[in-house]
Parts: sequence; structure tokens; C-alpha cells
Amino acid sequence: MRSLYWSVSLLALSLICGCQSSPPKQYFVLTAPSLQIEPGSTSLEYDIGIGPIEIPEYLNFTQMVYPLEDGSLKRMANSYWAEPLDQGIGRVVSINLNQSDHSRKLVLFPWGAENSPQYSVKIKLMSLSRDSNNVRLNVYWDLIDNQVNRHITQQHFTAVTKAGATAPDMVSAYSHLLTQLSEQIDKSLQQLPE
Repeated sequence: MRSLYWSVSLLALSLICGCQSSPPKQYFVLTAPSLQIEPGSTSLEYDIGIGPIEIPEYLNFTQMVYPLEDGSLKRMANSYWAEPLDQGIGRVVSINLNQSDHSRKLVLFPWGAENSPQYSVKIKLMSLSRDSNNVRLNVYWDLIDNQVNRHITQQHFTAVTKAGATAPDMVSAYSHLLTQLSEQIDKSLQQLPE
């Protein structure tokens, strides 16, 4: 009886020690490039909504995941998004567009009917993937005049950039691709009437 007690105690102790050695979770956010900010204020000339942002359901995990060529999904060990991916994309695109023109009042989706922005950018992420050395972004986006419910432009954006194999490398590469997407959206926003 005594040996059974000691065996169970040793097993419990080894399980507790084994749990303590698991690596900590890492949390990541998408980022916008840092720019030199001049102190001061700018009057806001027009409202632009960012969203809704649609992402494929397979990317809707807190753990970082990407599809492989065979159709299976690869989860990054101990690497997690600190915010829902669609919200992170909206936040970064908004920051990028604001850095380009400080007179824009950017509003993230959802907004109320009484607070609907004059224009909105709807983003539909078709894929966000990686192969051995690259990450790829495939997006459809629309610029919409909400006052007359009209599509001003509809665009398809694809881009590829190099990325290392680690989670920080992937996050940096994804952020770079979102900067490129924001630059394309910005070109269309600059064509809006004053």
C-alpha cells in the first residue's frame, strides 16, 4: 500500500514539473510603419469608414495559422494573435491611411446608421498564406460612397514578400503587405472630390 502511495505521488510530482516547463505563449499584433509625428492639430475634412473586413474562417483563430500547399493548416507553436485578425487588419489599414493624410477621420466598422461615414472601404481577404520563403496577400476591396450607396471603385490586390520561418518574421511580413494594400487604397482616396 505504501509503495502504491509513493508511486502515485511521484507520478503526480512529475506531471506537475512537466507542466511547468512548457514554453510561454507569445502574443503578436500587426503593426504600421513608424513615422515622424509633428505636434499640432489638423481639421478633419471627411469621414472614411474602414470595414467591414471579411477574413476566411480558417484564419479566424487566436493561434497563428496558415494554409499549406496540400490544403492542410499549420499552427504556429505558442504564437497567438493578441486581437482578432480582422480587427488588427482594420486598425493597421486605418493607421496607415491616417499617416498618409491627417485630415481623414477614420472610423472602424461597425458604426451606427446615424454615424455612417461618407465613404467606406470594404475589405475581403481571400487568402493570407506562406510558402517556404514568402507570404502572400490576396484581397478584394471596394471604395463605397455611403450617401448614395454607390461603389466608386472595386479593386483586386495581390502581393508577395519574403518572410522568415518565425512568427515575428511572419507578422512583420504581413504588416508590410498591409502597408502596400493601404498605399493602393490611399491612391483611390486621393481622387475623392474635395
